[in-house]
Amino acid sequence: MGQVLRLVPGSLIILLAITAEPGRAAEQQFSCNGDIIHDQTNPNPLDKPKPIDLNVTLGDGNNLSIKTGDGKLLAPRITSNNKLQLKFEAEGFVGEYFHYTGQLFLIYPSGELARLTCSRT
Repeated sequence: MGQVLRLVPGSLIILLAITAEPGRAAEQQFSCNGDIIHDQTNPNPLDKPKPIDLNVTLGDGNNLSIKTGDGKLLAPRITSNNKLQLKFEAEGFVGEYFHYTGQLFLIYPSGELARLTCSRT
């Protein structure tokens, strides 16, 4: 009986550590950097790529927020999220993030495409 009582506190600590881990992983933060790719059918060699810096937070319950490099906060609507790809819509663009590669593509109505690489922060 004494040995069982000594094992219980240790078992509770392990159980708490296991159950606390998913709560910590619920919110994921990413830093994304890349450029806008211009219309390839009419390239202008004088046009320099426009850099883009974003901080992306994917919270539990499929909440997504994006903070742009100039401090603007966006709250896109997630349209699809599975093991391979996260799709979302924001004012002015549609986004597609690929979980395995860390690549984020922003598609603008003007036909421009931005390619960003994201890493966890």
